[in-house]
Amino acid sequence: MNTLRASILLALLVLLLVAAGWPAQLPEPWNMVLLPGLGVLILLACLPFRLPPLRVWLAALGWLVFMSFYAWNASHEWTPGLGLLPREHWLHWPASAYPTGTWIVVRLGVAICAAVAAGFALPRRQVGWLGGVLAVAAGVMALVVIAQRLEPSAPRFREFTGIFVNENHYAVFANLLLPIALFTACRARFRAVQVGFPSSPAGLFYLVGVLIAISMVMCQSRAGMAIMTFSIAALFLVRWRTTANYPFATVPASTAFKIVGTLLVMVSLGFAVRAFRLEWRELEVIVREWAFRSGILKHALEAWRARPIWGIGPGAFPVVFPYYQSAEYARHTILHAHNEPVQFLVEYGWAGLAILLVLAFMVFSARRKTSIEEGEIPAYGDFERHAFGLAIVAFALHSLVDFPLRIPLLTLLTATWIGIWLGARPPRSKRKRPATQA
Repeated sequence: MNTLRASILLALLVLLLVAAGWPAQLPEPWNMVLLPGLGVLILLACLPFRLPPLRVWLAALGWLVFMSFYAWNASHEWTPGLGLLPREHWLHWPASAYPTGTWIVVRLGVAICAAVAAGFALPRRQVGWLGGVLAVAAGVMALVVIAQRLEPSAPRFREFTGIFVNENHYAVFANLLLPIALFTACRARFRAVQVGFPSSPAGLFYLVGVLIAISMVMCQSRAGMAIMTFSIAALFLVRWRTTANYPFATVPASTAFKIVGTLLVMVSLGFAVRAFRLEWRELEVIVREWAFRSGILKHALEAWRARPIWGIGPGAFPVVFPYYQSAEYARHTILHAHNEPVQFLVEYGWAGLAILLVLAFMVFSARRKTSIEEGEIPAYGDFERHAFGLAIVAFALHSLVDFPLRIPLLTLLTATWIGIWLGARPPRSKRKRPATQA
């Protein structure tokens, strides 16, 4: 029965991710209720399993209530042909200049909370299935991207990269899955060595990692390749540390392994440098790129200065920004600040951002109350957990130069990784140092 319930929870979570990444928009009202509806079903399906600590639930509820207050206390109303018109509201309190956009964020927030809860609740076997299936899906996506880039006269910027509208969003997706594929390969190798099998599925997942890396090189996302280099280097460091701590559980790292690892990191770094060099061959190109990006940030901060304490409200940036942009941006459609910390500051203000940081601290400081028996060496929390942590860090780095939090699939995938990372975190009082000898 527990296996059946876990399978249902896993199926609902996969369905949520598929719905978030579906390239075609569904008709109303399905488009409004699908993600939050699936989120509610997932939360109900989580009840028979271990649930996140109380502080995580309080943080999630506080976030949803906080955003709902923004939407309820609307400061403006959108009127077709006239734009934003002021309306009566509670002054000096959180208020949204575009309540419709804020309610969209609230509905997505329900799905985000459900994804975190599902990641925390899923048993280890189902987490393995989820990671394996998504890693293979990433390999298939990489093949699609490679095929797109091999088309004759393929443009630098395409309408789609895989299922994403540009290469930078695909790079975030790839860097979310690359650590999972590589660590899954390492775990398969560990298991094969420990039981004495001559072969394992490790080669398949290493192939997926290679395909992801090739697709990243071909789509030429500068930030994507730089962060990919970080992930590959971190993988070899964690792999080396694991073999040093568990020499009896796997094949010790040989000199050839260290040489190959160093070469792969150098090759990845070389492709990242090449991408920057191809993009910025001339000084005027660098100046133009910087002027465009810095101009967006400058005008976004002007919008923040107009309402510095509580901001303009979650989801209001695309509607409010045109009122502050200069004439040179009039021919562009600027929907995001291309920097998540700045956009959060604009939408929530410094007081709202401080509240969000407190809520985030409540989530990331949570731990399990009791330890979970681990049947594998090295323990799940001492190995696979690093993969999800690296993916979360990669997402955070992308957020400094792009807007991945505005893409539902990327946001929900990261929320799931956060839940899994929290679920694998050992209790503070029962953390054990890894054994160094048999």
